[in-house]
Amino acid sequence: MRRRIGQPALRVRTAAAQIRFARQDEAAAIARLSRDTIEAGLPWRWQPPDIERFIRSGRHNVIVAQVGERMAGFAVMGYGEDDAYLALLAVSPQQRRNGLARRLLDWLMRTAEVAGVREVAVELREDNLAAYDLYLRAGFVEQSRRTGAYYGRVNQIRMRRVLRSE
Repeated sequence: MRRRIGQPALRVRTAAAQIRFARQDEAAAIARLSRDTIEAGLPWRWQPPDIERFIRSGRHNVIVAQVGERMAGFAVMGYGEDDAYLALLAVSPQQRRNGLARRLLDWLMRTAEVAGVREVAVELREDNLAAYDLYLRAGFVEQSRRTGAYYGRVNQIRMRRVLRSE
């Protein structure tokens, strides 16, 4: 079994969703959800082979939220020596507005703390107000903005959350 960053195969049960590590056979579904939500209106960057690499990587956690037999959301976090980068987080449109994104984010933040991460960074589309609000409420602070960062079409906001001081 591969080593995972932070927690062992932790499963968090919520009222309607189970959060767990992603399986290789879920890479295509994760990539499609990314394309249809995070990457909407942009070229499809995070395709199944990219997600498969994240799932196999010892430096990433890929988690999914499952409701019944359906994938309701996912998140991908990469880890450095003392920092982490939230690469992707999405919830299917049918499952939004019920706190699922926050539960995915909380799972990753707890894992980062266990791993000894000092800070977590995230980049998001400027037009994604729900994500911006989610990250602000979770303790992230805006660091900068880049005009046209996504294919010259969409502006980017960079945020970070400090988990522990030096």
